[in-house]
Amino acid sequence: MKHILLILIIAAVTSSVFFGCSQKVYTTAADTINLNKEYRKLTNEVVSLNSDIEKVRSKIPVAEAKAQKASAKSKEALIVSSDHASKATSGSVKQAQRAKKKAEKAQSAAEDAKDAFDDARKLHDKLESLTTNLEKKQERLKQLDEQRTRILGGTPNQE
Repeated sequence: MKHILLILIIAAVTSSVFFGCSQKVYTTAADTINLNKEYRKLTNEVVSLNSDIEKVRSKIPVAEAKAQKASAKSKEALIVSSDHASKATSGSVKQAQRAKKKAEKAQSAAEDAKDAFDDARKLHDKLESLTTNLEKKQERLKQLDEQRTRILGGTPNQE
């Protein structure tokens, strides 16, 4: 009995989410108020998304430059660490300690480079997500324009 009740609850929630997410189709003149509200809301969201996209686009070159700089620094630290390690193999304990410190610095620089590349990748992913979202909103605006045109008898209404 508990399983049947659980299945019914899940089905009810799923159906409400599914039908709640479906897009409204406006067909009568009485629907124009709701159509205009949705249109204004979508227009504001499009403007906001365009602004967010421009912000992310402006951050990408900075993040990529930072990643390249961190990569170069990491390579430098690796070379220095390698030199100190080769000297330490036939040297004193002090040289071995220096080599260990250089190796730790090289590891830290490599982690910094990885983090910088991850940041740049995240910005690219965010840009892609925002662009996809913008395209969906613009498509919905086109649908609303078509619905408005049909309601008003073929003459589009300008806001």
